[in-house]
Amino acid sequence: MRKSILSLITFFLCSVISLSSFAGWHLDNKNSLLNFISVKKGAIAENHSFKTLEGSVDKNGQVNISVDLTSVDTNIAIRDERMKKFVFETQQYTSAVFNAQLDKQLLAKLSAGDSKMATINGTLNFHGHSQEVNFDVTVSKLNKDTLLVTTLKPFFIKADAYGIVAGINKLKELASLPSIDYVVPVSFSVTFTR
Repeated sequence: MRKSILSLITFFLCSVISLSSFAGWHLDNKNSLLNFISVKKGAIAENHSFKTLEGSVDKNGQVNISVDLTSVDTNIAIRDERMKKFVFETQQYTSAVFNAQLDKQLLAKLSAGDSKMATINGTLNFHGHSQEVNFDVTVSKLNKDTLLVTTLKPFFIKADAYGIVAGINKLKELASLPSIDYVVPVSFSVTFTR
């Protein structure tokens, strides 16, 4: 009887350990940042961000990240509203979504305290347009249940590729600006937990 109880406990523990090693990762919004820079008048750069991100990496390495476009934060309320209305058109497009397939071995080979550089290839669906994108990142396993993924360098969103040139032109008109760049540098630091 004692042997069968010990066998049952051992089986249960092995099952839990096995499941946790393949468990999915969930984006920790409180400890994640997605930033972009706008440049106006050819020389004035300003930092902006999004307050709400959601996402996961499943046990098969499938990455899904959603950016709530209504959570844009430019530090100026009227500019936030104008970006939502004219650039992002959030009445129709509430989010931008990134999908990618990671090499499962990338996460499996990382031990707590390890970091590895990688290129992530995926698809960005934004403003009704879908484009292939590549990010050069560092993936760091802070501990057994926490991953940190950060861009090594900014990547660039081209306004014409996502149909937002007219919206940027409208911002330019409303703010009486001679120019706002159509290429926007983007960077991120996202934390995943399991």
